Amino acid sequence: MKNWHLWKQRVSYGATDMAGNLIWQIVGLYLLFYYTTVLKISPAFVGTLFLVVRVIDAFDGLFFGYLIDHTHSKYGKSRPYFLWFGIPLGLLTMLLFFNPSFGGSKVFQLTWISIVYTLFSLVYSGANTPITAILPALTNDPDERTNLASARMVMTNIGTAVIGAISLPMVAKLGGGNSQLGWSIWAVIIGLVIMALFTVAFLNLHENDELPVEEAEAEGIQLQSHLSVKDSLKGAIKNKPWVILSICFILLQTFWVIRMQTAVYYLTYVYRRADLVGAFNGLIIVAVLGNLAVPLLSKFMKHRNVMIVSLTTFAIGEALMPMGVTFLFIGTVVATIAMGAAFSISFVMIADTVEYSRSEMHIDEPGILSSVPMVGAKLGMGLGGALAGWILSWGGFNADAKVQGAKAVTAISTSFIWLPVILALGIVVILQFYKLNEKEVASAVRAAAAKMEALKDQATDTTTSAASGDPITPTVAATKDQAADTNAKDKAKDDLETED
Repeated sequence: MKNWHLWKQRVSYGATDMAGNLIWQIVGLYLLFYYTTVLKISPAFVGTLFLVVRVIDAFDGLFFGYLIDHTHSKYGKSRPYFLWFGIPLGLLTMLLFFNPSFGGSKVFQLTWISIVYTLFSLVYSGANTPITAILPALTNDPDERTNLASARMVMTNIGTAVIGAISLPMVAKLGGGNSQLGWSIWAVIIGLVIMALFTVAFLNLHENDELPVEEAEAEGIQLQSHLSVKDSLKGAIKNKPWVILSICFILLQTFWVIRMQTAVYYLTYVYRRADLVGAFNGLIIVAVLGNLAVPLLSKFMKHRNVMIVSLTTFAIGEALMPMGVTFLFIGTVVATIAMGAAFSISFVMIADTVEYSRSEMHIDEPGILSSVPMVGAKLGMGLGGALAGWILSWGGFNADAKVQGAKAVTAISTSFIWLPVILALGIVVILQFYKLNEKEVASAVRAAAAKMEALKDQATDTTTSAASGDPITPTVAATKDQAADTNAKDKAKDDLETED
């Protein structure tokens, strides 16, 4: 594949997650703040709404993963979902910040908010589950998969950095002093961008669903696919690395959502520097440095260890932030770079568990296994949002008070600093039980790919010989099969020794 095609694929793949994270960032950073300070809805109601919706749709990622595994279209398994759900996601983004007064009826207003937020959450899963599911079908090169995952997170963080930095100024400018109007107009703009990005991805990405099957056949293995829901879940549960990674991803998303949703509170009410919110949120751009570091780090460390180092560094950065404005920014730069690496490597690790399922368990269900990010994101958003809202209520947060009481300040600091630190270090402990060796899995994949190419060359030779009238005896054919197998294994062994 030429460099131009490689980069077109990387950018188009990154566009998918950039699209989803434009609204994810706004929801994570500002929706709780918008509901409680612009619409004057109680934090307890909002926190409960977030949790209830997560209970409703917590596992819809598994449902969409199952649909992807059983989808057959000329566009592939995952790719059509970028249109089927990407366009509606843009429309629901607009509705999320369009809140009619309903004649002053609070009941109708709360009902409207609840319905729109629930629909948004369901459609978000449909648009984002295929992003991870399509990765193993874009290439069978483990290094290129790492590059694609890094490109995904680079574009995601560029988008979220821009959104974090300019949202409040744009809302103020567009609304002319009317915050509710400003948010409505801004949401329309973001919704249109989301639809455009998903369309670009649909037009430029091409998945090869037959790639794993061809590699398995070269090894004489029959992959199990198109399983029932029950059998799919049984296979997933038996995949121990996947189970451990799923737990870690849920905790990762939980503490990240808590941190995102309480950042504006921390600057506004703890440091009393609301003027720094835009600049602070804009620093998400430095996560790109963590994204770009992952391909390099993964050459020297196991993927699990990259995650452990990243989360430990995040905890150190968080601990610096209460020490003054200077350390607030230094700490968030350190923590954000670390999280850039953590999220990038987590998507690579999910692809590792998919390959592990194929090579060790002979099960090809990438949709179900790749639903981990969506399940984790949903549970994380629900648990994180609920915890943030409940902790604020426990602290006696008052949206009308410019200065909060000591208990409220403690509640905000706990949500923004210390709870994320505790959960991050908890993940580090859990990862000690993650034993998947991605180098061995990658070596097996390369061996299968090499054998597949050797067999294709043999088939070409056979066709050429037949056309020229030269006989192909069983002995000669068997000798070529053995040579292909030996060459593939030798190449895989050399690759593994080089990596070690």
